[in-house]
Amino acid sequence: MPPKATINSPEVEALASVFVSLGLAPKTATELARQPKSGGPFKALIDEYGLEGKSLGEKPASALVKLSSSKGKIGPGEEGFIVQKIIKGDIKSPDQVTAAVKFVEGNSAGTPINEEAFDKACGVGVDISTSDLPDLLRSYISSLPSPPDSWTSLGPVLGGIRSSVSDLRWADAGQVKTSLETLFTELFGSKEEAAKARAEASAAASKAAKPAKGKPVTSDPSAEASSSSSPVIPTNIFREGFLSEFHKPGENPQSEARLKAQHLDWTKGKVYTRFPPEPNGYLHIGHVKAIMIDFGYAKFHGGRCYLRFDDTNPEAEEGKFFQSILETVRWLGFEPWKITYSSDNFDRLYELAVELIRRGKAYVCTCDVEKVKEDRGGGKGNPVACEHRNRPVEESLHEFDRMKNGEYPEKKAVLRMKMDLDSGNPYMWDTIAYRVKLAPHHRTADKWKIYPTYDFTHCLCDSFENISHSLCTVEFIPARESYEWLCDALSVYKPRQYEFARLNLQGTFLSKRKIARLVSRGLVKDWDDPRLYTIVALRRRGVPPGALLAFVSELGVTTVQSTTELQKFESCLRAYLEESAPRLMMVLNPIKVVIDNVPDDYRVPVEVPLHPKIPAMGTVTTSFTKELYIDADDFREVDSPDYFRLAPGKTVGLFKAPHPVTYLSHSTENGRITQIRVKLENDGKAKKAKAYIQWVSGPDAVRVEEVRYFHPLFKSDPPPSDFESDVDPKSLEIFTDALIEPAFYSLAKKAILNARKESEERLKKAKEESAVPSISSASAPVEGSEAAGEDEPVATAEQLVGMENIRFQGMRLAYFAVDRESKLGCLEESEGEKPGKKSGDKIILNRIVSLKEDSGKKA
Repeated sequence: MPPKATINSPEVEALASVFVSLGLAPKTATELARQPKSGGPFKALIDEYGLEGKSLGEKPASALVKLSSSKGKIGPGEEGFIVQKIIKGDIKSPDQVTAAVKFVEGNSAGTPINEEAFDKACGVGVDISTSDLPDLLRSYISSLPSPPDSWTSLGPVLGGIRSSVSDLRWADAGQVKTSLETLFTELFGSKEEAAKARAEASAAASKAAKPAKGKPVTSDPSAEASSSSSPVIPTNIFREGFLSEFHKPGENPQSEARLKAQHLDWTKGKVYTRFPPEPNGYLHIGHVKAIMIDFGYAKFHGGRCYLRFDDTNPEAEEGKFFQSILETVRWLGFEPWKITYSSDNFDRLYELAVELIRRGKAYVCTCDVEKVKEDRGGGKGNPVACEHRNRPVEESLHEFDRMKNGEYPEKKAVLRMKMDLDSGNPYMWDTIAYRVKLAPHHRTADKWKIYPTYDFTHCLCDSFENISHSLCTVEFIPARESYEWLCDALSVYKPRQYEFARLNLQGTFLSKRKIARLVSRGLVKDWDDPRLYTIVALRRRGVPPGALLAFVSELGVTTVQSTTELQKFESCLRAYLEESAPRLMMVLNPIKVVIDNVPDDYRVPVEVPLHPKIPAMGTVTTSFTKELYIDADDFREVDSPDYFRLAPGKTVGLFKAPHPVTYLSHSTENGRITQIRVKLENDGKAKKAKAYIQWVSGPDAVRVEEVRYFHPLFKSDPPPSDFESDVDPKSLEIFTDALIEPAFYSLAKKAILNARKESEERLKKAKEESAVPSISSASAPVEGSEAAGEDEPVATAEQLVGMENIRFQGMRLAYFAVDRESKLGCLEESEGEKPGKKSGDKIILNRIVSLKEDSGKKA
C-alpha cells in the first residue's frame, strides 16, 4: 500500500493549495493531499470538469470530495450531472451526494435522468431552518408507531430520521440533534436527572430487602461497570453517517443473475462480514476500529461475522498470534460466528488459479524481481507488457504445475493475472497471484510450495464465505478494481468492498516491525508493556474494552484520513472511567499523622461511597483511627493564603471523617517529614473546613508493592527514524510506598467474581449462536504441521478474566488497575469467605490515566 506523502513536500503543498482555493478548509485539504488514494480521485475530478481556480465554498467542495470517492461506480454522464448539481448549489451535503449516487446507479447508461425524481430523492430544494425543527420533530415523533418513552430513545429516534423518507433527513444533523435534545428535555426532564433516576431505580430494584430504618445502605463493593467482561457496544456509528449508507444484502451488482440468486439463497438476506487479520503479530489500537466496524456492523443488522485468519505467508505466522487475536476480539466484546482460515481454501484457490489460466487471464512469469518491477512501471507509471504475457495457455499450465511441485526456487517464477495495462490503477498492472515459498506452513506443513497473494486470496475467500459487505481501510480503495475484476473473471459471486479511514494516534507508532525492535533490544518489557499501544498492552494497563469502543464511536467513521491527538483518547478514557470506576482512598507518598487528643484504641467506623454520583455502587466501611496516613502532597511546612490543605496553623477536613483536624507539629528526619501531629476538632467549635483530603487508617493500611506511572515512551512527537535512541528513560515512574484502604480486597474479589460469571455466560451464549464446527478435512490442520501439534485457537471463559478487571479511582490521584504480576490470595477463596490480606500477596498497580487537574492538586 502506498505511503502518505510528506506533509511539507512541494507536491502536497501545491495540491493542498488547489483544494483550498476550491473551498476546503486548510487542514482538510492538506490531509487529503497527503493521501494519494483519496486526493488523487478528487484532483482528477477537478481536472475533468475544469474546476481548478474556481471558488465554490466549503460545502460544495466537501460534496465534491464525497462524489470523487464514488468514481467507477457511476458513468461519466451521471457523474457530470451530479457535479453540475453541486456547483449550482442543489446538492450541498455528503448525505445528498450519497442519495444522488444511489439514484443514478439505477439509471440505465445513456438514458436521460429524470430530474424531477432525482431532486425529490436527493432533497433538492428542501431548506429547513432551525426555527422549523421543533414543529417538524413533534410531527415526526407523533407519527411513530412506538413514540419515545425516555432519554434512551434518543439514539433510535435520530437513527430513524436518517433512514426515513421525512424531509428531516436533509436538515443539518447537529441542529436536529440539539433540537431533539431540547424536545426530550421538555418531555422527560434533563438528561442528568433522567440518568440519576435510572441509577436510583436500578439500586432500589437490586435490594434483596428493605433496610432497617435509620441504618445506612451498604453493599459489597462493586466494580461491575468498569470490570465487566461484556462491554456495551455503541451503535450510533451504524445508525447514522458513513456506515448507515451501505447497500442491503443482494443489492450489490453481479456479472450473472444466478450469482445473486445463489448468494441470497445461502445468506437468506442476512448481513455477512469478516475480520481478516494476518496472524503475524499482536493487534494494536488501530485494529479496535476495524474489529468494531466488522463485527459491530453485522451485529447491528442481525447478521454474522467471521474471524478469518489470512494465513497466506508461512514465514511470519506463529500459533501464539492466532490465539492472541481470538482473545482480543472476544475481550473487545465480540464473538465470531465462525473461525476460518484462508488456508482452508488452498485447494480451491489453486483450482481457480488453473481456471484463470485456462480462460487466458493469467500467465506464468519467470522474469527476475527487478524486471517485474520495471515492467510494472518501477513506481513511476507507464507499465509495459511482460515478455511472457502472451505465453500459450498450455505452457503456463505446465509451468504453474512445475511451480506447485517445487521445481522453481523462490523469486524465480510467479503467476500473474492478465489485467489491464492501460488502466491508470497500478493494481490492474498484472498483479501477482501466486509466488513460490518453500517454508512450511503453520497449518498445511510442507504440502504446498506455492502460496496465493493477498490480492488473489482476499476477494475469493470473501466470495466463498458469501460476504455481503467487505469492509477495509482506505489504502485498499485502488484494490477494489482488481478485487471486482478477479471475481468477474472467474464468474464467481462478487462481494461489495467499502473503505473507511484507519485510526491513527499521535505520539506513537503501531508498526509491528518497529515494536519488535523495541522488544528485542529490551527498551520495553514485552509486547504488552503498558507504554505501547498494542491491544494487549492497553489491556494490561487497565484500559476497559468499553472505553476503546466508546473512543472509536466518539471519533466516528469517515473516509478522510486524520491523526487523533493522544489527549482525545485520554479524555474519552477518563469520561468512561468517571461513570464506571468505583473510588478508594489511597495515598501515593504517605506521611504518618497522629491525633493527639484521642485514646490509643480510638476507632470510629466511617461509611465511604464507592461513587459519589452513583449510589447504586454502594458504600464500604473503613475505620477512622488515632494513627492514619495522608499524602505528602497534602501537607506544606510553609503555609500560603491560597493553600487550603494541611499546614502550620491550618485546619483541614478528612474525607467522610466525623471531624476536621488542626495542625499541631511535625517531625523530620534527614530533611524528610516523618510524622505530623494534629488535634481532632470534636468540640464543635471548629469552622467548616475549606478542603477535604483522602486518608488511610494506620492500623488497617494495605501496602502496595509498586505503583507504576506510564508517561510517553518517546521524547519526540512523532518519534524520529532512529526511535531507539529517542526512548525516554523517565517514561516509567515507580512508587514503592503507597498505601490503600482495606476495602481494596472486597473490591478486587467482587470484580473478579463478576467477571468470571459474565465470561461463563458469554461463552455459553457464543457456543449456542456460533456456526456448527466443520468436520471437513479441508478445515483441519495437516498432520505434522505446527497447528496439529498444539491447540487450535479456542474461546474460553478464562481468557476474558484477568487482574486488569480490578479497576478503581485512587481518590484525587488517578485511575488504576491491578497488574498481571500481582498475587491476591483472596481471589482463590470461596465466594462466601470474607476477603482480606493473605501470606504471599503482592499488589502492583498500573495507572490507567491521570485525573483532570483540579484547583491546587496535581493529578
